[in-house]
Amino acid sequence: MTHKAPVMSARYTGSASHMASARRLMVRGVGSALRASQRPTPLAIAAASGSELVDVDGNRYVDYVLGFGPILLGHTMRPILRSVRDQLARGVLFGAQHRGELELASLVVRLVPGAEMIALSNTGSEAVQTAIRIARAFTGRRLIVKFEGHYHGWIDPVYVNGPGMPPSEGQPPLPVTHAVPGLPAPDGVVVTRWNDLEQLATVLEAYDGVAAVLMEPVPCNFGNYEPLPGYLAGVRGLCDRAGAVLIFDEVISGFRFALGGAQERYRVTPDLTVLAKAIASGFPLSVVAGSERVMSVAADGPVRHIGTYNSNAVSVAAAIATLRELERRAAELYPVLESRSAQLATGLRSAAEAVGAPLVVNQVGSALQLLWDPAQPVRSYVDAYLADPQPVADIAKHLLPEGVHALERGLWFVSAAHSDEDIERTIAAADAAITRTLKERSA
Repeated sequence: MTHKAPVMSARYTGSASHMASARRLMVRGVGSALRASQRPTPLAIAAASGSELVDVDGNRYVDYVLGFGPILLGHTMRPILRSVRDQLARGVLFGAQHRGELELASLVVRLVPGAEMIALSNTGSEAVQTAIRIARAFTGRRLIVKFEGHYHGWIDPVYVNGPGMPPSEGQPPLPVTHAVPGLPAPDGVVVTRWNDLEQLATVLEAYDGVAAVLMEPVPCNFGNYEPLPGYLAGVRGLCDRAGAVLIFDEVISGFRFALGGAQERYRVTPDLTVLAKAIASGFPLSVVAGSERVMSVAADGPVRHIGTYNSNAVSVAAAIATLRELERRAAELYPVLESRSAQLATGLRSAAEAVGAPLVVNQVGSALQLLWDPAQPVRSYVDAYLADPQPVADIAKHLLPEGVHALERGLWFVSAAHSDEDIERTIAAADAAITRTLKERSA
Protein backbone atom coordinates (compact mmCIF):
# COMPACT_ATOMS: atom_id res chain seq x y z
CA MET A 1 0.00 0.00 0.00
CA THR A 2 1.32 3.48 -0.88
CA HIS A 3 0.67 6.69 1.00
CA LYS A 4 0.81 10.17 -0.44
CA ALA A 5 2.23 12.97 1.63
CA PRO A 6 -0.46 15.51 2.55
CA VAL A 7 -0.44 18.91 0.89
CA MET A 8 0.76 21.47 3.43
CA SER A 9 2.99 24.44 4.02
CA ALA A 10 6.69 24.19 3.26
CA ARG A 11 7.26 24.63 7.00
CA TYR A 12 6.69 20.88 7.49
CA THR A 13 8.25 19.46 4.32
CA GLY A 14 10.84 17.37 6.16
CA SER A 15 8.34 15.93 8.64
CA ALA A 16 5.87 15.13 5.86
CA SER A 17 8.59 13.39 3.83
CA HIS A 18 9.64 11.41 6.89
CA MET A 19 6.07 10.25 7.51
CA ALA A 20 5.53 9.28 3.86
CA SER A 21 8.54 6.97 4.09
CA ALA A 22 7.73 5.72 7.58
CA ARG A 23 4.18 4.70 6.67
CA ARG A 24 5.59 2.26 4.13
CA LEU A 25 7.61 0.43 6.78
CA MET A 26 6.02 1.09 10.18
CA VAL A 27 2.48 0.67 11.47
CA ARG A 28 0.85 4.09 10.99
CA GLY A 29 4.37 5.42 10.46
CA VAL A 30 4.91 5.89 14.19
CA GLY A 31 6.18 4.00 17.22
CA SER A 32 2.97 4.61 19.20
CA ALA A 33 -0.44 5.09 17.62
CA LEU A 34 -1.20 8.20 19.69
CA ARG A 35 1.50 10.08 17.77
CA ALA A 36 -0.14 9.50 14.39
CA SER A 37 -3.00 12.02 14.68
CA GLN A 38 -1.02 15.27 14.84
CA ARG A 39 -1.96 17.80 12.15
CA PRO A 40 -0.94 18.90 9.59
CA THR A 41 1.54 16.02 9.95
CA PRO A 42 3.17 14.21 12.83
CA LEU A 43 6.43 15.99 13.53
CA ALA A 44 9.81 14.35 13.08
CA ILE A 45 12.08 15.73 15.79
CA ALA A 46 15.79 16.33 15.29
CA ALA A 47 16.77 17.54 18.76
CA ALA A 48 15.48 18.61 22.16
CA SER A 49 16.86 20.72 24.99
CA GLY A 50 15.30 22.21 28.09
CA SER A 51 11.72 23.16 27.25
CA GLU A 52 12.31 23.17 23.50
CA LEU A 53 12.03 20.81 20.53
CA VAL A 54 13.56 21.29 17.08
CA ASP A 55 12.05 19.40 14.14
CA VAL A 56 13.83 18.17 11.02
CA ASP A 57 12.77 21.35 9.20
CA GLY A 58 14.51 23.50 11.81
CA ASN A 59 11.30 24.76 13.43
CA ARG A 60 11.51 25.38 17.18
CA TYR A 61 8.71 24.69 19.64
CA VAL A 62 8.00 25.25 23.31
CA ASP A 63 7.15 21.68 24.26
CA TYR A 64 4.14 20.76 26.42
CA VAL A 65 4.02 17.12 25.32
CA LEU A 66 7.29 16.29 27.11
CA GLY A 67 7.44 12.75 25.76
CA PHE A 68 3.82 12.24 26.92
CA GLY A 69 4.83 13.16 30.45
CA PRO A 70 8.23 11.73 31.43
CA ILE A 71 10.33 14.85 30.85
CA LEU A 72 9.63 16.53 34.18
CA LEU A 73 13.05 18.14 34.61
CA GLY A 74 13.42 19.19 30.97
CA HIS A 75 15.00 17.64 27.89
CA THR A 76 18.65 16.49 27.98
CA MET A 77 19.28 17.46 31.58
CA ARG A 78 23.03 17.33 32.27
CA PRO A 79 22.92 15.38 35.57
CA ILE A 80 20.79 12.69 33.90
CA LEU A 81 22.96 12.43 30.79
CA ARG A 82 26.14 12.40 32.86
CA SER A 83 24.85 9.50 34.93
CA VAL A 84 23.78 7.60 31.81
CA ARG A 85 27.12 8.15 30.04
CA ASP A 86 29.01 6.96 33.09
CA GLN A 87 26.89 3.81 33.22
CA LEU A 88 27.24 3.15 29.48
CA ALA A 89 30.99 2.97 30.00
CA ARG A 90 30.45 0.30 32.67
CA GLY A 91 27.83 -1.77 30.84
CA VAL A 92 24.14 -1.96 29.97
CA LEU A 93 22.67 -5.37 30.80
CA PHE A 94 24.34 -8.03 32.95
CA GLY A 95 21.91 -10.87 33.56
CA ALA A 96 22.94 -10.35 37.18
CA GLN A 97 22.55 -7.79 39.92
CA HIS A 98 24.19 -4.39 40.16
CA ARG A 99 24.54 -1.74 42.83
CA GLY A 100 22.24 0.71 41.10
CA GLU A 101 19.19 -1.48 41.76
CA LEU A 102 19.63 -1.20 45.49
CA GLU A 103 20.27 2.53 45.39
CA LEU A 104 17.16 3.10 43.30
CA ALA A 105 15.06 0.92 45.61
CA SER A 106 16.29 2.91 48.61
CA LEU A 107 15.35 6.18 46.93
CA VAL A 108 11.84 5.04 46.01
CA VAL A 109 11.19 3.66 49.49
CA ARG A 110 12.37 6.92 51.03
CA LEU A 111 10.35 9.20 48.73
CA VAL A 112 7.04 7.41 48.12
CA PRO A 113 4.81 7.10 51.21
CA GLY A 114 3.35 3.67 50.33
CA ALA A 115 6.66 2.09 49.33
CA GLU A 116 8.40 -0.46 51.55
CA MET A 117 9.53 -2.83 48.79
CA ILE A 118 9.71 -2.55 45.00
CA ALA A 119 9.72 -4.61 41.81
CA LEU A 120 11.29 -3.15 38.67
CA SER A 121 9.87 -3.34 35.13
CA ASN A 122 10.17 -1.33 31.94
CA THR A 123 6.79 0.22 31.09
CA GLY A 124 3.69 1.35 32.91
CA SER A 125 1.58 -1.30 31.17
CA GLU A 126 3.90 -4.06 32.42
CA ALA A 127 3.94 -2.70 35.94
CA VAL A 128 0.14 -2.53 36.11
CA GLN A 129 -0.02 -6.21 35.17
CA THR A 130 2.54 -6.99 37.86
CA ALA A 131 0.49 -5.12 40.46
CA ILE A 132 -2.65 -7.01 39.45
CA ARG A 133 -0.85 -10.35 39.69
CA ILE A 134 0.49 -9.47 43.15
CA ALA A 135 -2.95 -8.36 44.34
CA ARG A 136 -4.58 -11.55 43.09
CA ALA A 137 -1.94 -13.75 44.70
CA PHE A 138 -2.12 -11.84 48.00
CA THR A 139 -5.91 -12.04 48.28
CA GLY A 140 -6.51 -15.36 46.55
CA ARG A 141 -9.21 -13.58 44.57
CA ARG A 142 -9.59 -12.75 40.88
CA LEU A 143 -11.84 -9.72 40.31
CA ILE A 144 -10.36 -6.29 39.60
CA VAL A 145 -12.47 -3.14 39.99
CA LYS A 146 -11.46 -0.35 37.61
CA PHE A 147 -13.06 3.00 36.85
CA GLU A 148 -14.71 4.26 33.70
CA GLY A 149 -12.39 6.52 31.70
CA HIS A 150 -9.22 5.54 33.58
CA TYR A 151 -6.30 4.23 31.54
CA HIS A 152 -3.92 1.56 32.81
CA GLY A 153 -1.98 0.61 29.71
CA TRP A 154 -2.77 -1.26 26.53
CA ILE A 155 -2.57 -4.83 27.86
CA ASP A 156 -5.63 -6.94 28.69
CA PRO A 157 -7.50 -7.37 30.98
CA VAL A 158 -7.73 -3.67 31.90
CA TYR A 159 -7.76 -2.22 28.37
CA VAL A 160 -11.49 -1.64 28.80
CA ASN A 161 -13.82 1.34 29.31
CA GLY A 162 -10.94 3.69 28.67
CA PRO A 163 -10.56 7.39 27.84
CA GLY A 164 -12.77 8.60 25.03
CA MET A 165 -15.09 5.58 25.06
CA PRO A 166 -18.80 6.42 25.48
CA PRO A 167 -19.95 6.38 29.11
CA SER A 168 -22.02 3.38 30.07
CA GLU A 169 -25.67 3.72 30.95
CA GLY A 170 -27.25 2.54 34.16
CA GLN A 171 -25.95 1.72 37.60
CA PRO A 172 -22.82 -0.15 38.57
CA PRO A 173 -21.45 -2.57 37.80
CA LEU A 174 -21.13 -1.07 34.33
CA PRO A 175 -20.84 -3.20 31.18
CA VAL A 176 -17.21 -4.10 30.46
CA THR A 177 -16.28 -2.97 26.93
CA HIS A 178 -12.99 -3.74 25.23
CA ALA A 179 -11.14 -0.67 23.92
CA VAL A 180 -10.63 -2.46 20.60
CA PRO A 181 -14.02 -2.59 18.80
CA GLY A 182 -15.14 -6.12 18.07
CA LEU A 183 -12.99 -7.84 20.66
CA PRO A 184 -14.74 -9.59 23.55
CA ALA A 185 -14.42 -8.04 26.98
CA PRO A 186 -11.87 -9.78 29.21
CA ASP A 187 -13.31 -11.49 32.25
CA GLY A 188 -12.21 -10.75 35.77
CA VAL A 189 -12.90 -7.01 35.57
CA VAL A 190 -15.74 -4.98 37.05
CA VAL A 191 -16.22 -1.33 36.04
CA THR A 192 -17.76 1.48 38.06
CA ARG A 193 -17.69 5.29 38.20
CA TRP A 194 -14.99 7.31 39.91
CA ASN A 195 -15.57 10.06 42.49
CA ASP A 196 -18.71 8.27 43.73
CA LEU A 197 -18.19 6.37 46.99
CA GLU A 198 -21.74 5.05 47.05
CA GLN A 199 -21.31 3.37 43.68
CA LEU A 200 -18.02 1.78 44.69
CA ALA A 201 -19.59 0.54 47.94
CA THR A 202 -22.41 -1.02 45.92
CA VAL A 203 -19.94 -2.89 43.73
CA LEU A 204 -17.83 -4.12 46.63
CA GLU A 205 -20.95 -5.36 48.42
CA ALA A 206 -22.25 -7.09 45.29
CA TYR A 207 -19.06 -9.04 44.66
CA ASP A 208 -17.44 -11.20 47.29
CA GLY A 209 -14.19 -11.82 45.45
CA VAL A 210 -12.62 -8.44 44.69
CA ALA A 211 -8.85 -8.70 44.67
CA ALA A 212 -8.05 -5.05 43.96
CA VAL A 213 -9.47 -1.61 43.29
CA LEU A 214 -7.30 -0.03 40.58
CA MET A 215 -7.40 3.70 39.90
CA GLU A 216 -5.62 6.80 38.78
CA PRO A 217 -5.74 8.92 41.99
CA VAL A 218 -6.25 11.83 39.59
CA PRO A 219 -7.71 10.82 36.19
CA CYS A 220 -4.89 12.45 34.25
CA ASN A 221 -5.59 10.52 31.07
CA PHE A 222 -9.04 12.01 30.63
CA GLY A 223 -10.18 15.18 32.33
CA ASN A 224 -7.44 15.78 34.91
CA TYR A 225 -9.91 16.69 37.64
CA GLU A 226 -9.45 16.42 41.39
CA PRO A 227 -10.93 13.77 43.65
CA LEU A 228 -13.76 15.13 45.75
CA PRO A 229 -12.79 15.93 49.34
CA GLY A 230 -12.64 12.71 51.32
CA TYR A 231 -13.10 10.47 48.27
CA LEU A 232 -9.69 8.79 48.23
CA ALA A 233 -9.78 8.29 52.00
CA GLY A 234 -13.24 6.80 51.60
CA VAL A 235 -11.98 4.38 48.96
CA ARG A 236 -9.14 3.41 51.30
CA GLY A 237 -11.71 2.58 54.00
CA LEU A 238 -13.95 0.58 51.65
CA CYS A 239 -10.98 -1.48 50.45
CA ASP A 240 -9.93 -2.21 54.02
CA ARG A 241 -13.42 -3.42 54.91
CA ALA A 242 -13.68 -5.56 51.76
CA GLY A 243 -10.19 -7.02 52.11
CA ALA A 244 -9.29 -5.66 48.65
CA VAL A 245 -5.88 -4.29 47.67
CA LEU A 246 -5.90 -0.59 46.74
CA ILE A 247 -3.68 0.13 43.71
CA PHE A 248 -2.79 3.67 42.68
CA ASP A 249 -1.71 3.96 39.07
CA GLU A 250 0.71 6.87 39.43
CA VAL A 251 2.34 6.38 36.04
CA ILE A 252 1.65 10.08 35.32
CA SER A 253 1.14 11.58 38.78
CA GLY A 254 4.14 9.90 40.40
CA PHE A 255 6.88 12.48 41.12
CA ARG A 256 4.93 15.02 39.03
CA PHE A 257 2.24 16.13 41.49
CA ALA A 258 4.61 16.01 44.46
CA LEU A 259 7.89 14.31 45.31
CA GLY A 260 5.81 11.47 46.77
CA GLY A 261 3.18 11.66 44.03
CA ALA A 262 -0.58 12.00 44.40
CA GLN A 263 -0.56 9.89 47.56
CA GLU A 264 1.59 12.55 49.23
CA ARG A 265 -0.54 15.35 47.82
CA TYR A 266 -3.83 13.84 49.09
CA ARG A 267 -2.43 12.05 52.15
CA VAL A 268 -3.90 8.66 51.27
CA THR A 269 -1.62 5.62 51.10
CA PRO A 270 -2.41 2.72 48.76
CA ASP A 271 -1.25 -0.87 49.17
CA LEU A 272 0.47 -0.86 45.77
CA THR A 273 1.70 1.98 43.57
CA VAL A 274 2.62 1.85 39.89
CA LEU A 275 5.31 4.37 38.88
CA ALA A 276 6.80 5.13 35.46
CA LYS A 277 7.19 8.18 33.16
CA ALA A 278 8.86 10.89 35.31
CA ILE A 279 10.90 8.42 37.35
CA ALA A 280 13.63 8.08 34.70
CA SER A 281 13.40 11.24 32.58
CA GLY A 282 12.41 9.41 29.40
CA PHE A 283 14.38 6.19 29.82
CA PRO A 284 12.20 3.06 29.97
CA LEU A 285 11.67 2.05 33.58
CA SER A 286 8.69 1.34 35.78
CA VAL A 287 8.18 0.29 39.38
CA VAL A 288 5.60 -1.48 41.47
CA ALA A 289 6.04 -0.25 45.03
CA GLY A 290 4.04 -1.43 47.99
CA SER A 291 3.81 -2.51 51.58
CA GLU A 292 6.06 -5.35 52.63
CA ARG A 293 2.93 -7.30 53.66
CA VAL A 294 1.36 -7.25 50.18
CA MET A 295 4.65 -7.49 48.27
CA SER A 296 5.55 -10.61 50.25
CA VAL A 297 3.78 -12.81 47.69
CA ALA A 298 6.43 -11.72 45.17
CA ALA A 299 9.31 -11.59 47.66
CA ASP A 300 8.71 -14.97 49.32
CA GLY A 301 5.60 -16.43 47.74
CA PRO A 302 4.22 -17.80 44.49
CA VAL A 303 4.64 -14.73 42.24
CA ARG A 304 7.86 -14.79 40.23
CA HIS A 305 8.53 -11.33 38.80
CA ILE A 306 10.49 -12.02 35.61
CA GLY A 307 11.87 -9.89 32.77
CA THR A 308 15.11 -9.84 30.81
CA TYR A 309 15.29 -6.05 30.73
CA ASN A 310 14.06 -5.43 34.27
CA SER A 311 16.44 -3.02 36.05
CA ASN A 312 18.70 -2.57 33.03
CA ALA A 313 21.63 -0.54 34.29
CA VAL A 314 21.22 2.49 31.98
CA SER A 315 17.58 3.14 32.86
CA VAL A 316 18.37 2.60 36.55
CA ALA A 317 21.19 5.15 36.33
CA ALA A 318 18.79 7.65 34.74
CA ALA A 319 16.22 7.03 37.47
CA ILE A 320 18.76 7.44 40.27
CA ALA A 321 19.96 10.75 38.83
CA THR A 322 16.38 11.92 38.31
CA LEU A 323 15.23 11.13 41.83
CA ARG A 324 18.36 12.63 43.38
CA GLU A 325 17.74 15.84 41.43
CA LEU A 326 14.05 15.94 42.36
CA GLU A 327 14.84 15.34 46.02
CA ARG A 328 17.61 17.94 46.06
CA ARG A 329 15.42 20.60 44.46
CA ALA A 330 12.03 19.59 45.87
CA ALA A 331 11.55 22.56 48.22
CA GLU A 332 11.75 25.09 45.38
CA LEU A 333 10.96 22.92 42.35
CA TYR A 334 7.41 21.83 43.16
CA PRO A 335 6.14 25.28 44.18
CA VAL A 336 7.61 26.71 40.96
CA LEU A 337 6.02 23.94 38.87
CA GLU A 338 2.68 24.61 40.54
CA SER A 339 3.02 28.38 40.08
CA ARG A 340 4.02 28.24 36.41
CA SER A 341 1.30 25.72 35.65
CA ALA A 342 -1.27 27.94 37.37
CA GLN A 343 0.04 30.94 35.41
CA LEU A 344 -0.40 29.01 32.15
CA ALA A 345 -3.87 27.76 33.09
CA THR A 346 -4.99 31.26 34.09
CA GLY A 347 -3.65 32.72 30.86
CA LEU A 348 -5.44 30.13 28.74
CA ARG A 349 -8.70 30.71 30.62
CA SER A 350 -8.38 34.48 30.24
CA ALA A 351 -7.72 34.16 26.50
CA ALA A 352 -10.84 32.03 26.15
CA GLU A 353 -13.00 34.31 28.28
CA ALA A 354 -11.95 37.37 26.28
CA VAL A 355 -13.54 35.97 23.12
CA GLY A 356 -16.37 34.02 24.74
CA ALA A 357 -14.89 30.57 24.03
CA PRO A 358 -16.29 27.81 26.29
CA LEU A 359 -12.84 26.48 27.12
CA VAL A 360 -12.29 24.89 30.52
CA VAL A 361 -8.72 24.36 31.75
CA ASN A 362 -8.32 21.86 34.59
CA GLN A 363 -4.99 22.13 36.38
CA VAL A 364 -3.66 19.67 38.94
CA GLY A 365 -0.01 20.18 39.81
CA SER A 366 2.02 20.47 36.62
CA ALA A 367 -0.59 18.89 34.34
CA LEU A 368 -3.37 20.72 32.48
CA GLN A 369 -6.37 19.43 30.55
CA LEU A 370 -8.17 21.61 28.01
CA LEU A 371 -11.88 20.79 27.56
CA TRP A 372 -14.25 22.57 25.19
CA ASP A 373 -17.70 23.02 26.71
CA PRO A 374 -17.84 20.10 29.17
CA ALA A 375 -20.49 19.76 31.86
CA GLN A 376 -19.42 21.96 34.75
CA PRO A 377 -18.01 21.55 37.28
CA VAL A 378 -16.04 18.62 35.90
CA ARG A 379 -16.28 15.98 38.61
CA SER A 380 -16.87 12.79 36.64
CA TYR A 381 -15.97 11.00 33.45
CA VAL A 382 -19.42 11.78 32.07
CA ASP A 383 -18.84 15.51 32.65
CA ALA A 384 -15.52 15.41 30.79
CA TYR A 385 -16.86 13.19 28.01
CA LEU A 386 -19.55 15.77 27.15
CA ALA A 387 -16.79 18.14 25.99
CA ASP A 388 -16.23 18.52 22.25
CA PRO A 389 -12.72 17.19 21.44
CA GLN A 390 -12.44 18.79 18.00
CA PRO A 391 -11.94 22.45 19.02
CA VAL A 392 -9.19 21.47 21.46
CA ALA A 393 -7.48 19.52 18.69
CA ASP A 394 -7.84 22.56 16.42
CA ILE A 395 -6.23 24.80 19.04
CA ALA A 396 -3.20 22.49 19.11
CA LYS A 397 -3.05 22.54 15.31
CA HIS A 398 -3.11 26.35 15.24
CA LEU A 399 -0.45 26.57 17.97
CA LEU A 400 2.05 24.53 15.98
CA PRO A 401 3.02 27.23 13.44
CA GLU A 402 3.31 29.65 16.38
CA GLY A 403 6.01 27.45 17.89
CA VAL A 404 4.01 25.64 20.57
CA HIS A 405 3.87 21.84 20.68
CA ALA A 406 0.81 20.44 22.46
CA LEU A 407 -1.20 17.24 22.30
CA GLU A 408 -4.38 17.45 20.27
CA ARG A 409 -6.26 15.67 23.06
CA GLY A 410 -5.60 18.68 25.28
CA LEU A 411 -3.39 17.16 27.98
CA TRP A 412 -0.48 19.55 28.62
CA PHE A 413 2.57 18.97 30.82
CA VAL A 414 4.80 21.65 32.35
CA SER A 415 8.45 20.94 33.17
CA ALA A 416 11.01 22.47 35.48
CA ALA A 417 12.73 23.83 32.35
CA HIS A 418 9.78 26.01 31.30
CA SER A 419 10.48 29.68 31.97
CA ASP A 420 8.17 32.60 32.60
CA GLU A 421 9.02 33.73 29.05
CA ASP A 422 7.90 30.34 27.70
CA ILE A 423 4.58 30.69 29.51
CA GLU A 424 4.04 34.26 28.31
CA ARG A 425 4.88 33.31 24.73
CA THR A 426 2.49 30.36 24.93
CA ILE A 427 -0.38 32.44 26.27
CA ALA A 428 0.07 34.97 23.45
CA ALA A 429 0.06 32.17 20.87
CA ALA A 430 -2.96 30.55 22.52
CA ASP A 431 -4.87 33.82 22.40
CA ALA A 432 -4.65 33.77 18.60
CA ALA A 433 -5.26 30.01 18.35
CA ILE A 434 -8.39 30.09 20.52
CA THR A 435 -9.75 33.09 18.64
CA ARG A 436 -9.16 31.41 15.29
CA THR A 437 -10.77 28.17 16.48
CA LEU A 438 -13.86 30.01 17.71
CA LYS A 439 -14.20 31.90 14.41
CA GLU A 440 -13.90 28.69 12.40
CA ARG A 441 -16.67 27.10 14.46
CA SER A 442 -18.90 30.14 14.02
CA ALA A 443 -18.40 30.31 10.24
